[in-house]
Amino acid sequence: MRILTVALLCLLSVAAFAQSLQLTSSNPANNAVNVSTGRVTMSMTFNAAVDTSLFLMATSEGGDGGIIANVDSLHGISFSADKMTVYYDVSLSAGKYYFACIFAGRSSIGNPLDHPYVVYFTTAPTFPAPTVSGNVSGGTTGISPSYALVVLSLTPITQGKPVFSAGAVADVSGNFTIPHVPDATYYTVAAKDLNGDGTIDPGTGDIVGLGPNVTVSGSNVTGVTIIFVGLTQANYKEAVDSLNAYVGSFPSPRTLRQVSAYELDTTGRGGWEFRYTGTNLAGSFIFRVEPLGSQIQPMDSSSYYWLSQWNPINTLPTVAAVDSFFARCERSGGYAYRPQPPQWTSFDVYMEIGDVYHGNYWDMVPDTNQLYLGLDYWYGTKTQNNWIMQYQRRFLGDYTSGSILGTTGVEDQPAGGMPTRYTLDQNFPNPFNPSTVISYSLPFDSRVTLKVFNLLGQEVATLVNGVVSAGAHQVEWHPAQTSGVYFYRLEATPSGNPQERFVQTRKMILMR
Repeated sequence: MRILTVALLCLLSVAAFAQSLQLTSSNPANNAVNVSTGRVTMSMTFNAAVDTSLFLMATSEGGDGGIIANVDSLHGISFSADKMTVYYDVSLSAGKYYFACIFAGRSSIGNPLDHPYVVYFTTAPTFPAPTVSGNVSGGTTGISPSYALVVLSLTPITQGKPVFSAGAVADVSGNFTIPHVPDATYYTVAAKDLNGDGTIDPGTGDIVGLGPNVTVSGSNVTGVTIIFVGLTQANYKEAVDSLNAYVGSFPSPRTLRQVSAYELDTTGRGGWEFRYTGTNLAGSFIFRVEPLGSQIQPMDSSSYYWLSQWNPINTLPTVAAVDSFFARCERSGGYAYRPQPPQWTSFDVYMEIGDVYHGNYWDMVPDTNQLYLGLDYWYGTKTQNNWIMQYQRRFLGDYTSGSILGTTGVEDQPAGGMPTRYTLDQNFPNPFNPSTVISYSLPFDSRVTLKVFNLLGQEVATLVNGVVSAGAHQVEWHPAQTSGVYFYRLEATPSGNPQERFVQTRKMILMR
């Protein structure tokens, strides 16, 4: 009986291990040399179909995702028909070393990645020889350093988007060795995506450690210690205090156009951004207040042209007004929206301060010349072909007093059957290339227009224009336009009630 019991336990262990998501092959293969240059296709194949929402790639150009890579450019992402292989359209240059680390992922049925993977390859005949080794410690956080992601960045992560040059994954004890490190001076970073959402964000509970700077010059570097630290987000007062401490060093002339906060917790703490435009793109920037410190980042051209249309913020709202507005929204139904059932994979509480008419509240604003406070609670779920908004509740607030001026939202649709209210979902995928799908729902037969606009407000496409029957609908857009930020707007009027009108606008990003 004992032998039978042991045998059954072994079989159960093997079965459990087989359920985890595992990387089975890659192209280029690990440690490949003389890889082709120019625009090439990287691929990663797994033992099961993947949850496509997590296999985005973060590069030095930007973006978030469960894969960090130092490729020169990322042009697009696609999947095989069985969703077991992920393809990355990237650019590689001659004589350069590359790495790609998968630190978060799960199968389409929810089985997690068994452990992080790193793939190394080079377009040169040989790899750089030096290594950087050391240990990751949990410090006083109580977080295990096992399988921590360890990367070397050419720039500090507290001063904009890091430029990752090399990386590795620590073992179960936190020990790591980063191979193939080119000569340079680096900032060392360790991190773990504790909530498994494919982003490293201390504001959502992920853990980060900043180690010492290291200089590689033809020989190995050993004994590097990186310690995890506990970090907290800022509230509005602390964000403004940080802004005031740095404002003397900001470029001039400048105009504050937008203040926003994301991932706000029940105490009003989150990540903050203050967006300024100058006389041109070169003089425009974003001041960010995050757990790892405050930083100034350059603004991209799409954001510059978009924000240039916003009314200026000459005077920030008082702490009392913002705190009062946030507390009122929490008490008026916002707090009830916070519980996030497991099947909903994304959740955010997002605040906008200023000319919110040009943001996510244009259908609620009574006076386009005034400044307002806006708070948006939303969460939804991603499928292989769509993004479905399950709940959204938006609050519009008075800029001076913090009182609530209006509220609106999208409730969840029942499983199957006819939609009970109008919805416009986030396009999927987003960012996208070469096409994206926009989904919307109509509770009644309606006269519908669905149009796409650029940052200047110019119409670039009409996707729907006519009477559409009640139900759930999808339309695919294959744009001929260049990369940038675009907006799509749904207007729907019930055929039986022409006095009513539903209007909603969302933002999407085309990445060529």
